[in-house]
Amino acid sequence: MNFKTTFLLLSLCLFSLTIFAQTNSNIGVAEEPKVSVVGYGAIAVFPNAAQITISLKFLKPALREAMNENQKVSQEVVDILKKYVADPNDIKVSLISTDKVMKYENSLKKEVLAGYEANQKIIFTLKDLAQMQNFTEEILKTRIYALDRVSYFHTDAALYTKQAQETAVIDARETTERLAKAGNLKLGKVLYLEINSSAAESINQTVDSFQMRTWGKGMGGQGVSSTGQLITYSAQVTMYTKIE
Repeated sequence: MNFKTTFLLLSLCLFSLTIFAQTNSNIGVAEEPKVSVVGYGAIAVFPNAAQITISLKFLKPALREAMNENQKVSQEVVDILKKYVADPNDIKVSLISTDKVMKYENSLKKEVLAGYEANQKIIFTLKDLAQMQNFTEEILKTRIYALDRVSYFHTDAALYTKQAQETAVIDARETTERLAKAGNLKLGKVLYLEINSSAAESINQTVDSFQMRTWGKGMGGQGVSSTGQLITYSAQVTMYTKIE
């Protein structure tokens, strides 16, 4: 037997041993028999706080006039908001943005300067919704442009999300046991549990975001509710349980 024949036979033996080892390995990690279910949980509560965005907008012939008017009303608004927050630092006031406004003049058949506009946003959190009516009445007496956004939420959102998660796990467990009983199966330990929600992120869940504009003594858009609508904190879990 020459060298080439010996080398070829040795290579074939090594290849066969590799295939055998891989086959045994795959058998060793074969999926265990299990019951796979999805559980659901939900907790519905009324919000207890609201983040409110107030818009200011002024159009004047001169830029300085528009900015002065904006600053004056902005201070009036901040003075009112201080009555409704524990810490004045919770009131966030944006920088004033300005722009040149053009309008089309039919008689001249071209665009002409309409004036200069100053805009600003003021954001704060009202943590006592019982004060919403008083706040609204006061703020609408000023020359704001709009209650640009009112987003209701609950300060205990993380707690309610955790409760929903626990309810989802209980639901999954009860479903597993019911199906196992119907199928005459003996259950073992839980092999896998996955949840689709995070308690830390639940504070971002809000309802009733809208815009209400004011023109002089009139208003347009949706009214302001003192409670908002129900917020539902929900969770879904996937559970695998071993079959003995």
